[in-house]
Amino acid sequence: MRVIAVANQKGGTGKSTTTLNLIHHLSPALLVDADVHQGISKLIQLSDNDIRIIRPASPSDLSILNNVPSSIIDCGGFDSDITRKALELANTIITPSSDDPLDQFALIDFNDVLEFLSEKNKRKIVAHVLINRVHHSRNNFNEMKELVEGLSHMKLLPIVIHASAQIPKSAFKGEGVKSGSVAAKYSKLAKIINTL
Repeated sequence: MRVIAVANQKGGTGKSTTTLNLIHHLSPALLVDADVHQGISKLIQLSDNDIRIIRPASPSDLSILNNVPSSIIDCGGFDSDITRKALELANTIITPSSDDPLDQFALIDFNDVLEFLSEKNKRKIVAHVLINRVHHSRNNFNEMKELVEGLSHMKLLPIVIHASAQIPKSAFKGEGVKSGSVAAKYSKLAKIINTL
């Protein structure tokens, strides 16, 4: 069972668009929409993608993950029992975040949740931070690297997804970006995820 959770306790960091773009490259058997706003479900409805989607009403609904070979969970931008269960079940956690100061504060709070869950489950749970939705001219993220290095339950991924008009343009069709440099970055991200 391979479970990838795309999670961050702050809204607006790009969890749903990251999930949408990973579907194309990872081909999960199941998509879990754990966000009360159902963003990923709404995006998928814009396409002809027939991926199986569930919307858990309680943490126990996530037991279905035991019966599928691979899944991606798109978590909401808040702390909840369902999100915490998703984090406990995940083999890999991807945490999109920009270099905005408010996003950085959210990483600190999220690290505290991961520390709590690690103690509860008696294993270290680590989120892999994806620098996401940053201006195309930004290439120096030393402050963010320093912050993440100081967080015991986070690691910074060696890839940056810059803001691009291609991402929402494809999302309006319910699809991930399929060509060009943006698609290449998501492909690289998927390959990195497969090694984690």
